[in-house]
Parts: sequence; C-alpha cells; structure tokens
Amino acid sequence: MEVGKTARNQPQAEYVSRIVEAGTAACRLYGPSKTNVADIARLLERSPASVYNFFPSKAAIWDAIAGNFFETDLRFTTSADGEVAGAADRLKETALAQHQLMLEARHGDSQMFNLIVLAAEGSWPSFSHYLKRFQSDVGELIAAGIATEEFAPGNVGAAASCFCASLIALWDPRIIAALPSSHCEISAHELVSFVVASLR
Repeated sequence: MEVGKTARNQPQAEYVSRIVEAGTAACRLYGPSKTNVADIARLLERSPASVYNFFPSKAAIWDAIAGNFFETDLRFTTSADGEVAGAADRLKETALAQHQLMLEARHGDSQMFNLIVLAAEGSWPSFSHYLKRFQSDVGELIAAGIATEEFAPGNVGAAASCFCASLIALWDPRIIAALPSSHCEISAHELVSFVVASLR
C-alpha cells in the first residue's frame, strides 16, 4: 500500500521540483518582481494551469523557490574531517560561513538574493524555516561545547536564540542588503569572536 502511494507521488514530486527549477531560472532571468507564472510555464513548455495544479497560488510558488535557495545555496555544513575540532571554532566557522554565503548571494546572484529579501520582509514560511534550521545548527554546536566543557552549562535553546539574535546583522538578508559596499570582513570576525566568547 505504501509502495503504491510512493509510486503515485513520484511523478508529482518530480514535477514540483521541475517547477521550482524553472521558477529559479525565470527569477534569475527576469527578477522576482517581473517574473510571472506564465514565464515559468513557458520554460516548462506547459500551461500556467498545469503549474497551479501543484501550487495553490503564485505566493506558494515563490515561497518554494525561496525555500529551495535557502536549502541549497545558503546552507553551510560544518567540517566533518576533523580540521576544525573544537565546538567554539566550529561555531565561529558556521557563523562566518553563513555570512559569506549571504554576501556571495548578494553580489553574485542578485535576483535570487532579492527574492530572499522579499521572503524575509514578508515572513514567508521558507524564511521561518531558514531561521529555525540555522538556530538548530547553532544549538547542536553549543550543546557539543557544553558537553566538552568549552562552554558554560546552560539552557541550549536560550543560548542558541541569543547567539543568533546577537549576530542578526550577519545572516538576515534584509540587513545584508543594506550593508555598504565598503563593509569590512574583519568586523564580522570580531563580532563572532565576541559572541562565542560569551558562551564560555
């Protein structure tokens, strides 16, 4: 029974993925404000109605496109090869890498960056998921640091929330968008080091 359901859902999942891919391509080509569902359907060689068969609204499509970008282009995975061993160093690495990914998107993928700014401004589900995922990753590193006595014992959830709030200027696309072009990377290092030190 479950196998049959999986088989029936496979084409649907593949088409949803194709819609998101086409939407991403259209967004990069025309920009989020000028892209419409007809553009996406044209890239798929389908009708707009076929796209709406899988998404209830244009907003849902845009949210799915933003969510995919958050998960693929803006997701940093901490070192697993042992090069960065301590929890404090891994926490610094994660925060700075997340900031770097945002800067790279701003300068190298401006149309998609504009889309995630809209996601943040509109509190879209994709942005909320991004926040929760980042905070969860931070929480795991803080818990690891507490376990190895690098960090002082405490409430991991509260510490992760405070850590992320303290570094909001480094990972919120709305703030990244407002950064001057002369933004100095060393300030990010200093800020992260200061916040990580507060966990000790």
